[in-house]
Amino acid sequence: MSIKLYRSTYDEFDPTNNGGDITDNLIESGVLHSFIPRVRPRMAEIGGERWFKFFVKADVDIVSIGIDIAKYTKREDEEMYIALENNHNEVESDIDKDNIRLFGGFRVVDIDKDNKQITADRDVSDFVKAGDYVTFYNKSNNRIISLKVDSVDEDKITFKILKDIEIGYLASSSLFVENINKDEYIGIWLKQTIKEYSQGIDPNSCILNIWYDKK
Repeated sequence: MSIKLYRSTYDEFDPTNNGGDITDNLIESGVLHSFIPRVRPRMAEIGGERWFKFFVKADVDIVSIGIDIAKYTKREDEEMYIALENNHNEVESDIDKDNIRLFGGFRVVDIDKDNKQITADRDVSDFVKAGDYVTFYNKSNNRIISLKVDSVDEDKITFKILKDIEIGYLASSSLFVENINKDEYIGIWLKQTIKEYSQGIDPNSCILNIWYDKK
């Protein structure tokens, strides 16, 4: 495997100790709570926001790496977003949460081919911006294509070129990093928002996809 994910220090109760540099704790795909800790019952009741930092490490030289929320969470009471770290030692208390650049996922509910425009199932203006690349996934969660954004207006996204997508596809604004050399790593913040009186104490899931070219 060319890519592995590792945790930072997780501390929900102390933002000065939540994050920081890479640890030896490997994140295992499909293993409950390996990536995201269990939501506490009280937070599921009152709602809240959690931040966790993880690392993408390569064992080969890589270019053009994209990271997507390829399938957003299945419940409306919980959302996930990703953001790039500023430096490896950054902790939660260092984050400018009002201005951090977020990336996230949505579903395509309408397509206007004449105007090269799609309609999303939500307002995407907080996490899709002009100049971004949006990556599309079919119902089997296979990556189809990545298209460059021309403009965004709430739930409407206009592209430079529109092709090869269908209503019902999932999509994500892609977080791009140009290069990761062998044995280097990059840090990614995961933002989890939980609405009040959610069912967050039950296991939930989303799909994080990483796609890249080797040097």
